[in-house]
This record gives sequence, structure tokens and C-alpha cells, in this order.
Amino acid sequence: MIQDLNINEFLNFLKNPRKYCLITHRNADIDALASALVLREIIVRLNKLNEVYVITPEGIDSISKNFIVNLGIPYNIYDDSSFEGSCDTFIVIDSASREQLGCYSHISDYVLIDHHVVNNLVDNALIRLYDPSRKATSEIVSLLLLTIGGDLGSEYLTLLIGGILYDSRLLQLADGTTFKILSDLIMLGGNYDRARSLLIRKSQIDYSERVARLKGMSRLGIYKSGKYLIAITCVGAYEGNVLKVLIDNGADVGIAVACRDDGLRITVRVSEDVVKELGKPLGGLLASYIANNLSGSGGGHSLAGGSYVRGVTPKELFSIFSKFFSSITGDFKIIDNGRWIEECS
Repeated sequence: MIQDLNINEFLNFLKNPRKYCLITHRNADIDALASALVLREIIVRLNKLNEVYVITPEGIDSISKNFIVNLGIPYNIYDDSSFEGSCDTFIVIDSASREQLGCYSHISDYVLIDHHVVNNLVDNALIRLYDPSRKATSEIVSLLLLTIGGDLGSEYLTLLIGGILYDSRLLQLADGTTFKILSDLIMLGGNYDRARSLLIRKSQIDYSERVARLKGMSRLGIYKSGKYLIAITCVGAYEGNVLKVLIDNGADVGIAVACRDDGLRITVRVSEDVVKELGKPLGGLLASYIANNLSGSGGGHSLAGGSYVRGVTPKELFSIFSKFFSSITGDFKIIDNGRWIEECS
């Protein structure tokens, strides 16, 4: 039987001695990583007999690396290929669909902590701490921490602040609860200024990411739906970072398609202005629409989404894009098809 637990009930659940695997979404961003690392500390504090492992399928993104290095937080993180242990309990963190879990997409019994409005993992979770009104999973984990006293050290409090700032788009999506949680974290010793500076600091971009960005732009297809510009590309890595570049340079919606051995991985990003104008969680809706129409998996929230489909060609996928955006605005027009369909075929 599925259980929806409140904060205190969830903390009581975590007191039972177990081996816990905390699994984030692929290429964990700072919200996912902060949530997992702080939850690890909470679980150990609740029961010293607990064993806790943080697993980040396909590693963590560059912002997350920058945070934990600068804050001096012990790494102790496994990617999906380096973890060889076993676990009694899987806790899925900040994930909206199975495709985001990498090689752990097959797990059947799991606990869920998440905030995504469109989430395909909710219905099958054994236990869930799920609140789509929160702007970041770090907010939910912060509430767990604050309930047990919040005395965890400045670096972890600052990490949570970073997770909240990241997923709230530097507070552009924040509400009163967000500000209250941030205030509590700061009062306990979290450093807001440091978290913000680590987010906005421009660090050196890896060679492989620079290549991915350039490939993404060179293969770009440009489309128009209503008054909105849709940019679609084919790139095999750093999809989120590539799409950020496209959004920053004029796209209202960015979509990256990546070829995998057994299917296509689709990553979606949406500009804040579009979400505000339409009043819909467009990123999650598109990801879910793709999954539902092509027998895949997918989910997300207003500004971001992800899907995975098997046995589908890029042309068939493009047809789904066309139908979705036509249903939103009434039309979908080609400006320049680019090379993304050819590159992903």
C-alpha cells in the first residue's frame, strides 16, 4: 500500500536501521545533490547503525562539482558504475521518471522525495514525501533538517541554500514558504551570499562540454509555434547546458535529443516567460506527452522535463513535437529544419 507521509512520519521511518541507497536523477544538479547529501547526514544522525550511500547516475554536473569543492564537503558519492554494494531501501530523490535513474530505472520498491509537478514515479512509490508546491526538493529536505534541529554545519546549510536558489531560478519562482525556509537556514549559519556567488560564478567550461555546445548549435532546427520559438537539436551529452545556451540566446523552448543504444533520450527546457504567459508546467507536460504517446517514460516541472522512448525514429518524434505544440498554440511551423533529425537517425 502506498503511503503519503508527513515530515515527522518520514523521520520516524528513517530511524529504522537499514542500508539506504539515495538515488538522484542523471547528471545530478545542485538541487538533487544537496538533497541527497543532506538527507544522508540526517539518516545517519537519526540512527548511527544506518548505512547510507549516495548514487548519482552519470555523475554530477559542473555546478554541483564547483559547490562541493568550494564548500569542502566530503565527496563520498558513487556513480552508477562505481557502486558495488547492496541496499535494503532505495530512496529516489528529485526525479520524475524512470529514465532519469540510469541503470536503476528497473527498481520496483522505492521511496520517493520530490517536487516535480509532472511525476511518473509518484503512483508506484511505496512511501512518498511529495510536494509539487515546493520550488525545489532541497526545500523538502530542509524541512526534514529543521524539524530535527538543523545543527548540521554551515557548509551543508549553504549547500541547501544553493539547491533552493538553483531550482527557484534565483528566487524568481519563490513563494512565502521558500523565503521562510531560506531565512531559517541562514539563521542557523547558512551563507546565502556564498551560495549565490557559487551559482553565478563563471567557471571554466570543460573541453567536452564546449564541443557539445558547438555540436548542439550546428545541428539546430528552428520552429515557430504561435509567437514562440522552438529550438531542437541532437547532442549526446551535456544536454541541459546546451539547452541553457539556446534559451539564453532567444529560444522559448529548447529540446535536445540524444541517441542511446536502445532508444532516444529527450531533454526539455522552457523559458520562464513562456511558463508565466501560458500558466502551464510546459516542460513536464511535454515530457509526459512524449512518454504517453510513444510508450516511454517522462516527467518534469514548469521549466524542465525529460523523457525516454524506445523503437522510435527522430521523424516520429518530430511528429509528436508538432502535435503537442499545435495543441498548445494552434500551429507549428518550420523555420529551418537544421540537421538534428539526420544526426539522430
